[in-house]
Amino acid sequence: MRHPLRRLALALGLVAPALLRVAPAGADEGAERRFTWRPSFETRSVYDDNAFLDSGDEDADVGVWLLPRLELDYRTPSAELGADLGAEIPRYFDNSSLNDAFWRVRGEGKVGLWPGLSLRVSDAYTPQSVALGRPDDSPSNRVQSNRAEAELRYWRELWSGRELTLGIQGARFDGEDFDALVPGPGGSAIVDPDFEPNFTEGGGYGELRNPIGEDHAILLRTNVHYRSFDDLSDADHLLAAGLLGLESRLPGGVDLELAGGYGYLDSEGGGSDPHVIGRADLGWRHRSGVQLRLGFHHEMTQDLVGNDFMDTSGRLSVEKYFGLRTSATVTGFVSQLDSDTQSPSGNLFGGAEIVVRRQLSRGFQISLSYRYWENAGSFGLDDFQQNQAGVSLSYRH
Repeated sequence: MRHPLRRLALALGLVAPALLRVAPAGADEGAERRFTWRPSFETRSVYDDNAFLDSGDEDADVGVWLLPRLELDYRTPSAELGADLGAEIPRYFDNSSLNDAFWRVRGEGKVGLWPGLSLRVSDAYTPQSVALGRPDDSPSNRVQSNRAEAELRYWRELWSGRELTLGIQGARFDGEDFDALVPGPGGSAIVDPDFEPNFTEGGGYGELRNPIGEDHAILLRTNVHYRSFDDLSDADHLLAAGLLGLESRLPGGVDLELAGGYGYLDSEGGGSDPHVIGRADLGWRHRSGVQLRLGFHHEMTQDLVGNDFMDTSGRLSVEKYFGLRTSATVTGFVSQLDSDTQSPSGNLFGGAEIVVRRQLSRGFQISLSYRYWENAGSFGLDDFQQNQAGVSLSYRH
C-alpha cells in the first residue's frame, strides 16, 4: 500500500491546476478568507469488559485513546481543496496487541468544469471495519485501508423547480491483509490467513427531484455499480437499485423521509437475486430542547470479505439539551443480517448507548459514555457481549 501522504498529494494535485487558474493573486484583505485551518485533539479513557469481542473467556482491559486532528480548507468561487489529517492511537494496559495506531488522512478536491458540471476526487487512508455486526471503533475489528475515488457530477434545474442530478463514479480500494473466512464454492467458507480486500469498482447514478409546494418533494433515484476483487473472483458482483422516495417537512417540527424500491444483485459466486429495499427516517424537534430520530432501513450491503447481506435495521435516538452547554443522548439499535453467500447466514446484533456532554468553555468539551453491544447470530463462535464505559476530553480551536 502506498504511503498516505503520497496518496493525499496525488488526489489534491489532480485539481490544483484548476485552483491556480481561478484564484486571483493579491486578493483584497477584506474579502472572505479562502484558507481555514481547525486543529483539535481528543483523549479518551475506556473500560472494556471484552476487548477482543470473544464469545468465550472475556478479556477486560483499560485503554487510553489519543486522537489528534487537523482540518484544512481552501476555497475559491470555482473550486475547493480540503484535507483532514489525524490519527487514532490506542494504548491498552494489559493487551499490547490492541495498540496498533491507525491513520486518518483524507484529501479532497472539487472543481467546476462547466455550469452544472463538477469533478470531485478524493483519497482516504483510514481504518475500516472488517466484520459487520461488531463495533466500528473496536481495535480488534479494524484494518488500515485506502480508498481513492473520483466522481463526475452534473446538476440542472428543470421546469417548475424540478432538479436533475447525474453522476459517474469510480473507486479503488486497498486494505492490509488479515485472517478471514472468504466465500467458497457452493456457499461454503474458506479460511484465508492473508486475505487482502483489494477491489476496483465503478458505476453511475441518476436522481430526479420534484418539489410539491415548499415542504414536500418526490424523488426518483437509480444507481448501478460493479465491483471486481483482485484475488476473489467469486465475490465480484453487479448491484443495481431503483428507489421512489418522499421528503416532507410536517407541522410541529417533524421531518419525514420515505423510500422504497427494488435492488438486484448478481454475484459470481452466489447467482442473481432481486430484493425489496426501503428506508424510513423520522426526525422531530421540540422547543424544549428535545430531538428525536427514528430510522428503519432494509437494504443490500457488503463486507470487506465479499459477503453480500440484506441488512434490516432499526435505530432510535433521543437527545435532550439542558441549557446551552449540556446535552444527553440515548440511542438504541438492532440489526438482522441475512446472506446468500455465507453459511450460516443469519446474524442478529444490537445494543444501547448513552452519552452525556458538557461544554466547559468555547474550545473544551467533556463527555461520559456507556455502551452495551450484543451479537447473537446463528454462528455461535461469533456471538459475544460487550460493556464499554468511557470519559473523553476534547479541544477544538
